[in-house]
Amino acid sequence: MTDHTDHTDRTGTSGGAPGRDPLAFDRYDRWGLVFLLGAVALGAVLAWVVQPVADWVTGAPLTPAVVSTVTVPPLDAAGIGYGPASYAVDVVDPSAGHRLLDLVPGVLGSVLVVLACWCIVLLLRTVAAGDPFDPVNVIRLRVVAAVLVLGVPVVDVLQSLVNSVLLGGLDLGALELPFRIDIPWVPMLAGLVVAMLAEAFKAGSRLRADVEGLV
Repeated sequence: MTDHTDHTDRTGTSGGAPGRDPLAFDRYDRWGLVFLLGAVALGAVLAWVVQPVADWVTGAPLTPAVVSTVTVPPLDAAGIGYGPASYAVDVVDPSAGHRLLDLVPGVLGSVLVVLACWCIVLLLRTVAAGDPFDPVNVIRLRVVAAVLVLGVPVVDVLQSLVNSVLLGGLDLGALELPFRIDIPWVPMLAGLVVAMLAEAFKAGSRLRADVEGLV
């Protein structure tokens, strides 16, 4: 007598083959992330380096931003509060020195973005090769963390200094020119998370070395 019982494993699939994890990070996900990182790096270079150089060649004015308080008599009379406004000031016919100075924050920011993206791509390669706890990945994660925690604030402060220099010799009328520094909390917090992840990878690589030493 033949037993026709359907033999099904614990994953619910017949034949004993495990089901695919829908949350698994497969090669298509890695390719998509690499494409996205490449687009981010390319966009940073185009926006922060290529475009300013093209404006220099075509003679377009520099447009540093200034955040200043404004006076609105009707709102003042009504007792309505309002915040400072942001203006883009045209610096017509800037000198070559001003052009070069304006390029500095963009060049530095582009280098940091490209560096962080490249470190992530190299980390993905080791993950794809089945070796995520390669000790060099700890260094790569720490580089990404440094870019977020230190690099982004430095670029922001540098951009504020450059704007102050570019606007310092202009007649802005009633607009004040306060020096403002906005702390980029989100990138800095993300960098701290990446730094903690680097420590986790460090512990994983140490555990892997211990296991290999026992084999």
